[in-house]
Formats: sequence, C-alpha cells, structure tokens
Amino acid sequence: MKFKHSPRYTEAFIREAVQASLSSPQTQVSLAARFGVHPNTLSRWRKEWVMENNARGQALPNTGPEKSVQELEREVKRLKKQLKRAQLENDILKKADEYFIRHGK
Repeated sequence: MKFKHSPRYTEAFIREAVQASLSSPQTQVSLAARFGVHPNTLSRWRKEWVMENNARGQALPNTGPEKSVQELEREVKRLKKQLKRAQLENDILKKADEYFIRHGK
C-alpha cells in the first residue's frame, strides 16, 4: 500500500495565503481553492499564525468580512446600553403622559 505524499509549502507561500485570508472578503473555501490547498490546511495555517502573533503580543490585522469577537462584544454592550436608555426614556414619557391625563394640561 502506497502512502500519499503531502506537498511541502514554502514559508512565503504560507504567509501569502494567510495574509490573503485575513485581508480578503472572500471565504476561506474560495481562497483555499485559489491557492490550491485544502480549506482545513488554510484554517490550520491561520490558527498557527494567530497563535504565534498573540504570543509575541502583536495585533492581528483582520480586514476581512468578519468582525472579531471583541468587536462584536463591544457592539452588543453598546446596543444593550442604548436599549436600556431608550426603555428608560419610554418609561418617563409614559409617566408624564399619565400625569398630564390626570391633572390636565
């Protein structure tokens, strides 16, 4: 039984593929097809690159279509705060309306 030999990719090729996947609005599947690698391989390269840069304390540029988890969490927090304020304003207006109905204008 013969084993299938997996191709070896150069560091420059891997870096180019990872950078393209981080900065492109295309999906990882389409980028993997463009580079001729399996999507799981591209995903693994991205994960390894992210882990290396996190260990060095470097920021990760991601201008692709996806927002980072931190950005989404900040947005959720902002929207919850905005909703709470709108609900408070609504309650105040309801109480004011009730007051003016009872006591006249």
